[in-house]
Amino acid sequence: MSSLKSLGAPLMKGHLLLKKILPFYSPWGVYWALYFGPWTWLFRALSWLVPKQDNLFIFGSNEGKHYSDNSRSLFEYIQNNDNSIRAVWFTNNRDVYREVEEKYPGKVVMSPSLKASFLYLRAGQAIISFGYQDMCKMPWIPSITVNQLWHGVPLKKIGLLRAKNKTDEDYGETARLFLQWCGNVDRFFVTSRYEKECLSEAFNIPQDRFEITGNPRNDLLYLNKNPLDSDTKTILYTPTFRERGEGEHSRVLLHPDVSEGQMHEFLEKNQAKLIIRPHWITEGRVYKSDRIETVTHFDEPHLHNLFIKSDVLVTDYSSAYIDWLILDRPVVFTPYDLEEYSEKNGLLDDYENLVPPPISTTLEDLFIDLGSALENPQKYSEERNQMKIKYLGPWGYGASERVLSILKSKNF
Repeated sequence: MSSLKSLGAPLMKGHLLLKKILPFYSPWGVYWALYFGPWTWLFRALSWLVPKQDNLFIFGSNEGKHYSDNSRSLFEYIQNNDNSIRAVWFTNNRDVYREVEEKYPGKVVMSPSLKASFLYLRAGQAIISFGYQDMCKMPWIPSITVNQLWHGVPLKKIGLLRAKNKTDEDYGETARLFLQWCGNVDRFFVTSRYEKECLSEAFNIPQDRFEITGNPRNDLLYLNKNPLDSDTKTILYTPTFRERGEGEHSRVLLHPDVSEGQMHEFLEKNQAKLIIRPHWITEGRVYKSDRIETVTHFDEPHLHNLFIKSDVLVTDYSSAYIDWLILDRPVVFTPYDLEEYSEKNGLLDDYENLVPPPISTTLEDLFIDLGSALENPQKYSEERNQMKIKYLGPWGYGASERVLSILKSKNF
């Protein structure tokens, strides 16, 4: 490890020096030229020669970094319920590889690699939850049926609805991959007509490619809807994505005016604990309070496992709250920078039309609404149910089965 670090330091210095003195120096430009050129051409040529295996389905999520979301739920459903399908998980993360290999031996592959390339060329269908980045450097080829399960009903402008510079901020180095191939989807699985209309516009995909089935990951929530019975209540905070890595928003404890001491005092008084769940491309923080814990995607990739153990959800603009509605447990909204966020990112409607109450904009309101949610969890239940119908449609348990039935039908 030390030798790698000693090698990396001079390479980085050389890279920064060239970037400073050569205005035309653009290593990522060279990378993408090779990726969309010879690398892609090679796979397209080979795709005509390598015979297909119709029952081989390849899966990925989170740009290969995590084993999570709708892709994971459908992957595991197939492993446990359908021997006619050969499902293989693609990842570029060694920890993910070991985790899946231990649970489902022979059903995971590191990518890019020769083995991954061969499986990719033979696969009949690909299942993703974010973008084609989930296939871990495998280029899009027309011989594979692409199934997009996505990862959330949008509240804000996403995809092509955002300015290009905003898309670059969202996707970082993989933005070009997203923009190049976001529309190359054969089937797009959603939860409701509302989501279909939003995503059709966001990704410029015809509405007839959409299937309304519900989310496979939500099957877990439908099976765990019973109220919790514990003396210690759990508050889960899931802020939306604002910045990659660590920034000012990553240091916010529900509201910028809340100190760690104030939060600890509130939690102690209400016999509660707080779990901070940062966005998967945002860094987490460690707190001194024994009642505040950060749980990142590396600690627990499946957000719904945290949902099941939590009594109250707190968020700002994250669409994660929509799946939470299945549990009929309280949710408190803290859009502390609503005007700034709306101007910068753009919401699909007025905030009050996108979420149920309560909306806590001040520090005083936040603690009052949190206390009320812990004391009276059924307050605003009817308003939450109305939003659930709007966003999640009529579907209940069984999304994995519905999606798989469509995948196997070959009707597209």
